[in-house]
Amino acid sequence: MTHSGFTPLAKAVETTLDLLGLGVGFVNVVIHRVWSEVVGEEVARRSQPGLLKNGRLHVTVGDAVWLQQLTMLKPRILTGLESHVGAGVVRDIFFILGTPSMPTARPEQISRRRSHPSSSEMQGRIQEILRPVQDEECREVLARILKKAWETD
Repeated sequence: MTHSGFTPLAKAVETTLDLLGLGVGFVNVVIHRVWSEVVGEEVARRSQPGLLKNGRLHVTVGDAVWLQQLTMLKPRILTGLESHVGAGVVRDIFFILGTPSMPTARPEQISRRRSHPSSSEMQGRIQEILRPVQDEECREVLARILKKAWETD
């Protein structure tokens, strides 16, 4: 609480998400938003962060050469992610050879390319993040918060 007796909204949301067991889900949204900033546009076009589970971030990489390159860059990527999500949140990165579903882009790039920011992919990710929430009203509110966080910088 602050001196005025009010808790800042950001802290209240963070605390609520943690209490609901969704703190990691929010971190996943942040990671997706900052991925191209952390790894650079070239790497971001060839890779896509997946889910963070138990401190391990799964990242899909388009080919073996880039997978090797990212493996060598892992310490730098971890440091870059730490500056956005905090120390010790992402402790390891597991690179997977596969086809990234779409190039990771910053939210403003997505909104420029698509007329409607609530794409089926974003909705799918939000549903996956909020799956553990049993209360429908709470899930709807959190979905709106995550959607807004995805759309704005």
